[in-house]
Amino acid sequence: MGGTERRRHAVRAAASIAALAAATLSVSASSAAAHPPNGTVVEKPVFPKPARAHGVKETYVHVYKPLPKSVGPHPARCDWIGYLRFRHAGGPANPSRADAIFVSMPGIFAGASMHDQVGRNVVRRAAKQGKDVEYWALDRRSNCLDDHRGVRTAAKHHNPNLAFGYYWRNRKVHGHRFPGFVSESQAAFLKHVGVARTVRDEYAVLRTGVPKLSVRRRKVLCGGHSLGGPLTTAFVDWDLDGKRKTKRDAGFRQCAGFFGQDTTLGFSGGGGDVGGATALAQASGGSPYLNAPPFTPETIQVLGPLGVGAYYHPQRTNVIREIPHSTNIDFSQRFLFSRNAVNFATDDPDIRDFRLTNEAVLAGLFDDNSSPISILRTSLGTIVGGPVAQKDFPTPADLGSFPGVSPQLVNNAYTMIPTAPHGPIYRWLDYERMRHAPHQVNDLGQRFTSARSEFANPRDLAREVATSPADFAEQYFPTRIVTDISAAESGDRSGNLSHMIYDGVPKRPGFLIDAGDSSANSGAKPAKTPNADPPNHRKLSGVVTLPGYNHIDVVNAAWRQKGGRPEPASAHLLRFGLRVLAGRR
Repeated sequence: MGGTERRRHAVRAAASIAALAAATLSVSASSAAAHPPNGTVVEKPVFPKPARAHGVKETYVHVYKPLPKSVGPHPARCDWIGYLRFRHAGGPANPSRADAIFVSMPGIFAGASMHDQVGRNVVRRAAKQGKDVEYWALDRRSNCLDDHRGVRTAAKHHNPNLAFGYYWRNRKVHGHRFPGFVSESQAAFLKHVGVARTVRDEYAVLRTGVPKLSVRRRKVLCGGHSLGGPLTTAFVDWDLDGKRKTKRDAGFRQCAGFFGQDTTLGFSGGGGDVGGATALAQASGGSPYLNAPPFTPETIQVLGPLGVGAYYHPQRTNVIREIPHSTNIDFSQRFLFSRNAVNFATDDPDIRDFRLTNEAVLAGLFDDNSSPISILRTSLGTIVGGPVAQKDFPTPADLGSFPGVSPQLVNNAYTMIPTAPHGPIYRWLDYERMRHAPHQVNDLGQRFTSARSEFANPRDLAREVATSPADFAEQYFPTRIVTDISAAESGDRSGNLSHMIYDGVPKRPGFLIDAGDSSANSGAKPAKTPNADPPNHRKLSGVVTLPGYNHIDVVNAAWRQKGGRPEPASAHLLRFGLRVLAGRR
């Protein structure tokens, strides 16, 4: 970037930051404070950076796009949408000058920071091939309700107790007390934040980031992970200006191609575990956000302090003792970490009775051989240091007791649990050191895991949870998104779904990256095959299944894999994007 362009960029950034500062002075959408112009963009560097950034620059981009007054009262910060932007530090500052831009919609309960690894891997691998590409991980509007003050302060001081104290013990952070988790009445505006709002927010991001349609349709690849697949389908099917005679605004015309990360593209394949999400919506009653243990705002908030402990003090054993007690937390902990039904009923032993390192606590929530919930799983290694046994809870027969959990969400195959409370210290053996793993077998004598099925770094996971300005897990996921997607799958195109008029997926090349060990999609096939007409799309499209990968691995696997092999999810995604780029030329 030349000196003149740098000066112009600096002036724009300064003006945008001033506008954001003015906007954040208002405490509600109806505040008398002046609002910035619609479409104002503020971009901030993300700190702290990873120890080895490898030339990848990460920023958080805020876009001012106020909600209409018809949604009702809402915090002023909810008039902003945002995304994590990953690009090469030596590449162009203007996204329109990049070779390609991958824009991904996270799945259910997922925030933008869950895509940290795939974003870095794609950008880094492209740079090695002489290409400047970007990866944008979107944050949905509802992430505005999260209160990050406690976690950010804890990360700054490397002390998870500061976060526990702020959220649960009425302790001040910089003069502020936690006002409490957002109630259903306070979040009533989320009843208007469904597929239509999500689609329009993505369109706003694309138009502000890449203003020219001609550039978007040549360089932007649109996709999503998990439930982000159906949301991507909605976007590419959408009539964005509501005028059926105009076609330039059609969703599919905003993208050069489409991709899905352990999901489907279409509305009849059950992609992204729509069935499980619908069950959680039903269990949440009339709540405007999903609110059924173990998925409640309070239980999700626990992740932040755990991440701080795991990232800054991975070998200490203090964080397990600091987890607060509440009805939601205690139930969720028993659901996730009970060995069998008796253990669940008696809570004896409690997971807090075990001596677990901070790293093992966080990894145990997400590892594919620990978590019974399929959509939470990533392949991080294994727990060591003491005896383990097969988990038999929750079994399929038990699921009737938990209306918010469907068989699509729960799978107990090859899950284990520590069995020596008040005994040895259980530590975590990461994915790269599995050759040192002990012989751990289930009741049938089969090994729970091996080096061949571990791909993700627990330290990267901890950093994403503890230090990112974006959420790893979304606390207030709108129920309306789930009900809208479910209606769309049933063929409903009325009301807010009436703008879904195009069959957009077959109109561009498409690529699916499936996780071989994921049960989140229950084996559903793509509703719209990426091998679409016309014929030139067919040769650019495809599906790949990654053996041993779990649901989150497709966006969270580490750069370094066994034997020095490239991480396949990012490698396949980049290869697809560059093929499309060459084809669009």
